[in-house]
Amino acid sequence: MRFGVFCTYENPRSDYRLCYAAQTELVRRAEALDFDEAWIAEHHFDPDAASPSILALLAYLAGVTTRIRLGSAAVLLAFRNPIHVAEDVATIDLLSEGRFDFGVAKGGPFALQNKHFLAGQDVTRDMTLEALELVNRLLYEERVTFSGDYYKVDDVALAPKPVQTPIPTYVATTTPAAIEYAARRGFGVMGASPIPLQRIVQLVAAYRAAAPSADPRLALARFYYGAPTRAAALSEAVPFIRRFSERMRGIFLARGESGANFDPDDIIERSLIGGFDELRDKIASLHEQTQFRSLLLKPTSLEADKNLRALDDFANHIRPYLPTAAKLEQAL
Repeated sequence: MRFGVFCTYENPRSDYRLCYAAQTELVRRAEALDFDEAWIAEHHFDPDAASPSILALLAYLAGVTTRIRLGSAAVLLAFRNPIHVAEDVATIDLLSEGRFDFGVAKGGPFALQNKHFLAGQDVTRDMTLEALELVNRLLYEERVTFSGDYYKVDDVALAPKPVQTPIPTYVATTTPAAIEYAARRGFGVMGASPIPLQRIVQLVAAYRAAAPSADPRLALARFYYGAPTRAAALSEAVPFIRRFSERMRGIFLARGESGANFDPDDIIERSLIGGFDELRDKIASLHEQTQFRSLLLKPTSLEADKNLRALDDFANHIRPYLPTAAKLEQAL
């Protein structure tokens, strides 16, 4: 069982400098507290989730950390040139001395991304999987010639090459075809914070059905705020969750779809928000149901200093009292 932080570069003060400084400090605090991983999201054209240049952010974080693993959660491959992605991924792996995890996704329900990058939602999944195949060939083969439906290269020799061979690769998806694709290739899978637990359980089951001997290496993100009491945790988390819920429901309603999955009370229920004792039990249950490899915490205060405190509290009051992975496996 591994623990990490999930960074979406939220910007409640509408100050990008403060936003970037706060997320950098969160990652550095996580490393100081012996968290295992830090994953960075990619979003475009959104002042409340200001992390479009995900690979630049990861390269910077590689320079200000020394031990923690750094992951992309996730590179939106349909909106990028695969050769550039392969070059940047290899560079980040070198700068971090082999601490990089490569997560990819097709992009969420954000119409401006599809519009401005000229990639319709009906083709982004196929573009993503084809681009991922090309990126992996560029990373590990000496010379690559490739001709697909969307991408073509002729005799490309990538320089530099990464430290890790292969770099651990993850697909962020709940789509059956993409899960099967990841399972057949031995890639890990990722689950986002708002996704209901039942869908995560189904994701893992679909993966194991497609490749019974493969390990899903589930990296599961959850909104998190721990405090001595549930009331204290809710007082910090609820304003963040309501802000997030309103933004996401607005996006879905603008598309003519229901925003039912983003009801604030439902999000809180499936998040890790509560008193220390409550969260210890909830994490143990979550692991029993999903067998996650990594639990990625997304602190949910609008105040940067309180998010740092929430990580401190997790390290001091929750993590030491969790069952070890070995004990959990024996209990199953």
